[in-house]
Amino acid sequence: MPWGDLAAGAAVGAGVSSAATLALLRRYLRDELKPPQLIHAPMEERESAEDRWLLQEVKLLLRDYWPHPILEFSGYISTAWSGLWAALPSFSVAGRIEQFTLQDGGTVSLHWGDMPYSGCNRVVLLLPGLNNDSHTSFVQSTMAHLRRDGFFPVALNYRGVGGLPLTSPKFGCADSWQDLNEVVQHIEAAIPRAELFAMGYSMGGGILLRYLGEEGTKVRIKAAVAIAAPADFPAVGASLESSLKKRGMNFIMVNGVKLFMLKALHSADFKQRLDMNRVWGALTLRQLEEATICPLHGYTDGVDYYSKNSPRTKLHQIAVPTLVVNAEDDPVVSVSTLPLDDMRLNPRLYVAITRRGGHIGWGSGGLGAAAWTDSMASHFMEACAPRSRM
Repeated sequence: MPWGDLAAGAAVGAGVSSAATLALLRRYLRDELKPPQLIHAPMEERESAEDRWLLQEVKLLLRDYWPHPILEFSGYISTAWSGLWAALPSFSVAGRIEQFTLQDGGTVSLHWGDMPYSGCNRVVLLLPGLNNDSHTSFVQSTMAHLRRDGFFPVALNYRGVGGLPLTSPKFGCADSWQDLNEVVQHIEAAIPRAELFAMGYSMGGGILLRYLGEEGTKVRIKAAVAIAAPADFPAVGASLESSLKKRGMNFIMVNGVKLFMLKALHSADFKQRLDMNRVWGALTLRQLEEATICPLHGYTDGVDYYSKNSPRTKLHQIAVPTLVVNAEDDPVVSVSTLPLDDMRLNPRLYVAITRRGGHIGWGSGGLGAAAWTDSMASHFMEACAPRSRM
C-alpha cells in the first residue's frame, strides 16, 4: 500500500477518533455536569431563619458535584467499582476498637478513629452498610476525611460483624436501630459534652433514618447524613427481585452475606435453631433473611421484617437536619423506591439525587482520592454545627 494511502487512512482514523472524543465530551458537559436534584419542603414552609439559611447552604454545596467520566459512566460500573473497593483490605487502619456488651447480652464494637486535636468533642458516628464493617476501605477513607476536617470519627460494628462473636440470637441487620440508644449513651459517657453527628451507608443509612424518626425530638444527634439509603424497605426488597438483571445482582449480594453469616454462626450456640438447608439454598436476600433473621428476631416473614423496620413510616418525625444522598442510576436502591412525596413534607430533610454514582460509587471526578459524598457530608455537618452559625 502506498505511503500516501496509509497517511490518508491514519488521518481519517484520527479525525473520526477526535470527533468521537469531542462528541463524548460534549455529552458529558451537557448531560452529566447538571447539579443534583434537590428535593425539600418549599421555602415558605420553613419556619425558622436557620432552616432557610441551611437550605441555601445545601444548594451551594451541591454545585461541587461532577461525576467521573469513566467509573461513573453507568450505575452498574460505579457499583461494581465500589464493591471491588469495599472488598479490598484497608492497609491504613487507624485508631482503636472497643468491644462492649449490650443489655440483652449482644456484643458490638466501636472503632474509634484518631482524635483530630486534643479535646475535640465533635463526634461522627458512622454506620456501615450490609456486609461491611469499620475495616472496609471506604469506611476507613471516610474516617480519615472526617478527621482532616476536624471531626472525631467512630464507626459501629454491628452484632456478628467484623469478627465479633454472636453472644445473643441476633444479627446486625435492618433492626439494629434498636441498639443505637445504648451506643449513643456509651459514646456520650466516653466523650463528655459531645456534639454528636451521624452518617450511614446503604443499610446503615436506612438504620439511621429509622432511628432518627423513632427518637424524634428526643434524639441526641445534631445532624445526620444518609448515603444511598433505602428509605422504604418493602419497596427496595421488591425492586431487587423485579428483573433478571436485579435478580442476578441480588444473587451475588446474597452469597457475600452468606459467607459473613455462616462465619458468625460457626461457633454460635443457637445455630441449631435454624434450618441450614434453607440458609444454603437461599437465592435472594429476602430468602436468606427469612431463613436466618426472621426466626431468630421474631418476624413472621420478610414482609413483616421489612415493614416493621422501614424508615418510611417515621420520616415525618425526623427533627434534626438530615441530608439524604441517592443516585438516579443506583441499581440496588432504585430511585423509584424513594418515598419522595413523604420526604418533601418534612422541612428537616434535604434529599439530593445525583444523575450518576450507582450504589455508593461516587468518586471525586479525578480530583483527589476522597469521594464527593465524604466532602458533602463533612461540609453539611459543619454547617449544622452550633458554632458555625455563631
